[in-house]
Parts: sequence; C-alpha cells; structure tokens
Amino acid sequence: MKYEQIEMDLSLDHTNNNINFDSDYFLHNFSHNHIAPESERQKLEKKYIRIVEVTDKFNRRIVSYQANKEESIHKWIKYKEGFSSSLVKTLIDEFGLSQGDTLLDPFLGSGTSSLTANTLGINSIGIDILPISHIATQAKSFVYDYNLKELGQVYQEIEKLVPKDIGKHFNHLAITKGAFPKTTEQNLLFFTDWNNNSSYSHETKTLIKLILTSILEEVSYTRKDGQYLRWDYRSSKVIESNKKRALKGKPPIKTVLDKGKLPTVKESLLSALGIIIKDIKSIQMQQSKVPSHKLIKESALSALPKIEDDTIDGVITSPPYCNRYDYTRTYALELAYLGVDEKKIRQLRQAQLSCTVENKSKLEQLEDYYQRLGLEKRYEKIHKVIKENSVLNEVNQALYLRNTNGEVNNKGILSMVNGYFVELSFIFYELFRICKSGAKVAFVNDNVRYAGEIIPVDFISTKIAEDIGFTPLKIYTLKQKKGNSSQQMSRYGKVALRKSITIWAKP
Repeated sequence: MKYEQIEMDLSLDHTNNNINFDSDYFLHNFSHNHIAPESERQKLEKKYIRIVEVTDKFNRRIVSYQANKEESIHKWIKYKEGFSSSLVKTLIDEFGLSQGDTLLDPFLGSGTSSLTANTLGINSIGIDILPISHIATQAKSFVYDYNLKELGQVYQEIEKLVPKDIGKHFNHLAITKGAFPKTTEQNLLFFTDWNNNSSYSHETKTLIKLILTSILEEVSYTRKDGQYLRWDYRSSKVIESNKKRALKGKPPIKTVLDKGKLPTVKESLLSALGIIIKDIKSIQMQQSKVPSHKLIKESALSALPKIEDDTIDGVITSPPYCNRYDYTRTYALELAYLGVDEKKIRQLRQAQLSCTVENKSKLEQLEDYYQRLGLEKRYEKIHKVIKENSVLNEVNQALYLRNTNGEVNNKGILSMVNGYFVELSFIFYELFRICKSGAKVAFVNDNVRYAGEIIPVDFISTKIAEDIGFTPLKIYTLKQKKGNSSQQMSRYGKVALRKSITIWAKP
C-alpha cells in the first residue's frame, strides 16, 4: 500500500540563512515510491538544510583514515574506520581550543583525536571498548617517553634473531583459522614470546606489541574489505571450502584475491620499527611540554555517566556508522592476537554501539545501569526524548512496513537502526551534561538507506541533540556524496547520500 502524501510546503526559506547552501543536497523524497510515511523526515530536511554547508574544507580523504597514511604517529596502525589528524586540527582551530583545554573522543578508535590534541598542547580523554584501540592509543601516547637508544638496540637485536618454532599455538577465533602460512604463524609467536620475556622497558614492549598487531594483515592470507575479511586462494580456509564444494558437485569459490609473495614477520617488524623510530625522533625534537591523556577502556555508554559535569571543552568524534559493519569481525585477527576469545568477542559485539544486525536492545540494560548509579531521573529524561522523537518513530514505522512487505533482507536491521539512535541519545545527553558552556561538539557520520528508506543520520542526530539542549550551528557536507549498495540500486534506484560533520554547541 502507498501512503497518501500530505500537501506540505517544501520550498526553502533562506531567511537568516548565512550558510553556503546548495539545493542539490536537499532531499524531497525519503521513501521509494512513497510506500511508507515520510512527512516527518521531509519536515526535518526543511528545518536543518538551512545550516548545511557544502564545503571543500573537508573531503573523503580527510574524513577517513586515508590522509593518516602520510602522517607520522598516526600511520603506525591501519584503522580504516577512523578520520585524519588534519580534520581534528581544523576542527580544534575552529572550536578555538587552546593549551590546557580538554578534548573528549567517546569513540576513540586508533586515537587520532587524542594524539592530535596532545601535539597541540591540549589535554585529552578517549573512550573505547576494543582492545585494538587500547594498544594503539597506549603505544602512541608514549611517544615522548620512548628511549631512542633502547629502540635502536631493539632493532639491532631483531636483525640478529633467527625465529624458530617454540611449540605454542595462535589462539584463533573460528573466523580467523587458516589466516597465516604455518611458518609465519610460528614466527609471529616466536617474536611475541621474545617481546614478552625481554628486559626492555614497558614502553618499548608496548610499542613492539603494537607493531606485531599492525602487521598481522600484511603477513596473512587476509585483507579487510568493508565488513568482511577476504581470503587469499592459498589459505587453508579457501582450500578446505573448495574441497567440500567439490564433493557436493559445486564449483570453487569465486575468489580473486592473490596477495602474491607475503613478507616474513621479521621483515615487516623491522620495516615498521625503522619508520616509527624516525617518527619518534622527529616528534621528540618538536615537543617540550606534554599534556595529559586519559584512556578509558569501556563503552561510552557506561563511561560517560561517571564523568563530572562541566569538565569538557570540546568533543570531536565519529561513532560507528549505522551501516552493519561489525568491527569485531573486521578486526578479528587483531583481536584474536590480543587475547580475545569467542565468549569475549560476543560480549564486545553486543557492548559496542548498535551498528550490526546481531545487536540486541540495550534499553533494559541501560535502565538497570542508571538505577545502580542512582540516576533514575536522568534515565527517564533521556527515555522521554527518545519516545517523543517523531522522526525516529517514522523511520521505525517505515522499516517495519518494508519488512512486512518482505523487502528487508535481515529483520535485525530494524532493531539495529532503532538501537543506534536510542544509544546515541544517551551519548548526546551525557555529552551535554559534561561539556562546559560554550563547548562545541563535532560528529562525523554517514546517512544510510535500507529497503528504499533513506535515514538522514545527520539530521536525526541533530534533532536529538537539539531536544537535549544543544544549539545546532552547522552541518558540513562533503561535495562527494555516498553511493548505495548494488542491491539497493537495482531495486530502488540510485540516491546520493550526504556524508556530514554535524557541529553543535552547549549554550
């Protein structure tokens, strides 16, 4: 059934609009063929399009990890879901942050925001639940403490080491088995054991652990590809799968991944360490006073309620996008190396911000948590904001209708989308509480589309933030828009989606 469209004035009112607005970025239709209600999204579009600034200041390279590939310290580990140091520097300058101020990133990732702030003399607090974030941030935060003479000794010792089988096994997860050639896995365990038992400083051993974590992909038969790991045709996983397929009369897996000659662990370790030593030497020559950095190893949902009121001068972050990408799968190899087992990875998957179809509602869990902290009234305020959000209610209704029509390929998308904004509401409320008056907040995010329904993540987030008390200032939008999946385009056509940086301020 099609919804009867209510006549609405969707013409743009540019009164008091001082933002560089481009009407090409204004959406009139949110539901393909008007199957589901869309009037609330249309009203939201008209309201916030006036603060959209289509800009050259940011591009896809800057709002992703790509630009960090050339940045000292930030290139120490590949974290494709992060943003660049140049983006953080630009926003810090725009926010007017200065030495002695405190910047928060509740979704720290590889630590770009915190480390960039520290190089500018700004204190930082970073929150993240994933162990790969912890090792990356810890090793980078020691940059002013490393003993260059000791690192030189480490390099020379590694050059002389001859790896051997030490009789240990890599603690694989089910999805990482067969990731390495046998000799590579033995060498990886050898260097890990050597590092653990060495007499070098804690800082140096942490750095070597980071490097070993960072080279896992390049010495393996795997390659990260969106939300999955792709496998080289030589891996035991592909070989065994093809044997089973042959027994059933099926053709081999269509895999074109051929990583060619893989480097040895020793080669990759020495190469990375040599580059990092040069980075450390350069950075230590430039910095005199080191600001404070605090790393909180838990979910932002549990960490933020425990931070004191009015203590944060600015926030720059990028939450996991509402795109079904599961970091616990993308970084499964690194997590397994860092000691995460099957039970722990399931716990991490559920504890992270809902962005996968496997996530279950955290609302009851959050209610219980706030009660245990004696914050029942705060929970009720946040829950009220969620319940009264007419745009989110419309999105939920639209996806429910599409699912009833058999158009949603995984019903977990419904709970994921709702959970995503429910949890962000708690994040936004706590950020408002802990920010000082005048503090600015930047969220980098992408809009998404499921079953022909466009979900304006940037505008819904801004609506929630405004309902909580923030003043929306502007929404930077990249000139290069985001495309759709091939499945979406074949059925619903192509609609370019915004990639945005939302900027809010606490009055």
